[in-house]
Amino acid sequence: MSESSANVSRRKFILVSSAAIAVSPFLFNLAGMASTAKAEEKDVMYVIGPGCIGCHFCFYECPESAIHWGQDKYVIDQDKCVQCGTCAEVCNISAPHSVQR
Repeated sequence: MSESSANVSRRKFILVSSAAIAVSPFLFNLAGMASTAKAEEKDVMYVIGPGCIGCHFCFYECPESAIHWGQDKYVIDQDKCVQCGTCAEVCNISAPHSVQR
């Protein structure tokens, strides 16, 4: 494979990967897979699972700044979190999820 065809393949991969990442939250919402728990459900709390890849979407979108970087993934500060579910809605890999308290 020549260098120019390798560059073309690399660009195609990046384009397809970027498009898949951008579309994922919408597909999860359409399929009903995104979390629906909201602040009024006090018996639920959000945690970020071990699948977190550190993409920063939840960190930047959290309205209460309740998310910070831990040792190897993001962590939700339960004292600041209002259980709005924004983190779960914007995550491309569904790392944040709700659990019963």
